[in-house]
Amino acid sequence: MFEAVDETGRRINIHLVQVEQLKQMTLYCPYCLNRLRVRQGRKRTHFVHVSACTGESSAHQGWKTTLAEYFRSLGYDVALEQVQGQRRFDLWIPALRIAVEIQRSKMTALEWNRRRTIDQQKAYAVRWIGFHPTGGCIIKLDGWMKQALLTDGYLDLIEQGKINRYGFAVPFTKHLVICQRLETSFTQFIRPTPQAFPRKFSAKKWIQLVRKYRLRPFFSTMPNHLLKNPLYQAGLHVLYLPAHCFLPIETLLAFPLHPFELQMTLYLSLQGNYSKIRLEHALVSCLDACRISHEPNLLRRVVEDWMNLLAVARICQQSSIATTVNRFKEDAVLAGAIQLFVEKETGINEVRE
Repeated sequence: MFEAVDETGRRINIHLVQVEQLKQMTLYCPYCLNRLRVRQGRKRTHFVHVSACTGESSAHQGWKTTLAEYFRSLGYDVALEQVQGQRRFDLWIPALRIAVEIQRSKMTALEWNRRRTIDQQKAYAVRWIGFHPTGGCIIKLDGWMKQALLTDGYLDLIEQGKINRYGFAVPFTKHLVICQRLETSFTQFIRPTPQAFPRKFSAKKWIQLVRKYRLRPFFSTMPNHLLKNPLYQAGLHVLYLPAHCFLPIETLLAFPLHPFELQMTLYLSLQGNYSKIRLEHALVSCLDACRISHEPNLLRRVVEDWMNLLAVARICQQSSIATTVNRFKEDAVLAGAIQLFVEKETGINEVRE
């Protein structure tokens, strides 16, 4: 929208008035007469509705009210729909200089990054809250959610009438991850420390996910020359690939690729002969072929995580004929070994004792 009316009813064209001047004016929609504000979008500046015509759902509105009442009950002043420079927050807590954004729509990762850049420049601490309608530990990462998870290390999601925090996400498709539910308190919400919680791994759930993938009709989103052709030329099938082609590698979330397809691609490329140098070289070649950008630090973390899990796989590896039954057994043994590895790494066993 590029036109508004002021308090006198005079029409205001956004292209004819300076942005800073517009921000100081009280403007209304010429159609519904509700308040408008100025938004500086990626392509052009335009007017958007402040409240009545925002298109916000009743759930969105309801949670804004609920959270505002909660923070006020703790003694904090809370402002709704607070405009701070270029940003408008669902909730603003001045004493903490913390904003809350409740996001129900499928905002893009690019837009989330744009807003985050503004927030960092202005030193705003923003807590993002999404919606998780299906519930449970499997989450579909739409748009901004994946970027937020990669950046913050956790997601706060509304499900079944309460806010739950999820972290330690392991991807098993391009858009689905299996997460661990973390403790959420007021202190954790204000000053999040998701890495303070011990990481857990469910062998049972992972076995089910891998088995389901092995049994489904094979379809690859990778370029044919990277996966499909080498797989068939080697006379192999997903059912008979070794268990270490389906590792729960958290850092693979950073790449817009199917994690199992990427692991199978590199297994075929390296012919099962892994080392840090060979794995990193093969990974870079694969990402370049898929035209995916990558950073050295991220590559090192991915390779390190990958090699650690491969070391676990080697310990429990057994020579057996490549049959469906044997591969399913290998999957189960490896998942159990990884669960023990994770518990030992995070000290869960020591706590239990």
